Amino acid sequence: MMPRLEYKDDKKSKQSIWLFLDQSLQLHKAPVLHSLCIKLGSQCPVDVEVGKWVAKAVDRFVRKLKFKLLWSADPISLPKSLYTCETLVKLKISDKVLTDFPSSPACLPSLKKLNLINVVYKDDASLIRFLVIDTPAVKYIHLTNCSKQYCLIKNMPCLDRAYISVHTYADDKLPRSLSSVLFLELDLADEMLLRCSAINFSRLTELIICPDESDWLEPLMLLLGKSPKLKKLSVDYGPTENPEDLPLSWNEPSSVPGCLSSHLEIFEWVEKYGGRVEELGFVTYILANSKCLKRATISLRSAFNLEQKQKVMKELDSIPRVSKSSQLLLK
Repeated sequence: MMPRLEYKDDKKSKQSIWLFLDQSLQLHKAPVLHSLCIKLGSQCPVDVEVGKWVAKAVDRFVRKLKFKLLWSADPISLPKSLYTCETLVKLKISDKVLTDFPSSPACLPSLKKLNLINVVYKDDASLIRFLVIDTPAVKYIHLTNCSKQYCLIKNMPCLDRAYISVHTYADDKLPRSLSSVLFLELDLADEMLLRCSAINFSRLTELIICPDESDWLEPLMLLLGKSPKLKKLSVDYGPTENPEDLPLSWNEPSSVPGCLSSHLEIFEWVEKYGGRVEELGFVTYILANSKCLKRATISLRSAFNLEQKQKVMKELDSIPRVSKSSQLLLK
């Protein structure tokens, strides 16, 4: 009768928990299943019918479903009923899961949080059907796909937070569906950043850019021009192995983005600032034009020796700041 169930394979164990999971779900009698979390590792037999567990959860009006499959077999399909579940509020599926969207319209009217991590699409038709999945209540979306496929969702008027890591894109519907977001993190290459820079982000207050093999400075400036209410801007080189090898070009814009003149309060360079001419030009521009800036934090590349570090810190410390009350923190 427990309303919350969680099953996870132990990495250190040679046996999978799947049999206990299967038998306990057969005995489960609660009329409503609040949450079901399943994580199966490589120990799980490849002939297990895992989809029936999800089907049972949907039949029990599940509100939260997390499913991660790390076995060595081919990806498995989840039941069609999942894509029309009226009670589902949180959905997270990842790895060896085959997203096989039904031919009839998919609708998740109660969904507020969606995580799709490295999922696999059955075919092009299924992928296209995902373009029109209806999620009117969703507030958080996290899309990651290292296989360089793409996925799109429409109708997200309540979206507050989005984390997007998609490298190959064939349509601009996802960027447009993000236009109402408040918090946005982009871990992307040139193409997606360029698409986003053409969208009006009228509500965006916090933006994190994680450059990945991209000439990101000029598209970012275009994006800032489309984000009039931005209060916090972060550049995070953390996921980038060799940021010094990224192609960069910097040309000072002819007009100052409105967010710099009236809203931006925090600027962060989270990791691996290298002091390149283009990087210095960008930071100089931000500090010279952000009239409401309260704090700027810049973390230098850890590979710098003491002399290099002192030189770069001296350059940064000498940059004039239009906001006289702002703090500059160098790490």
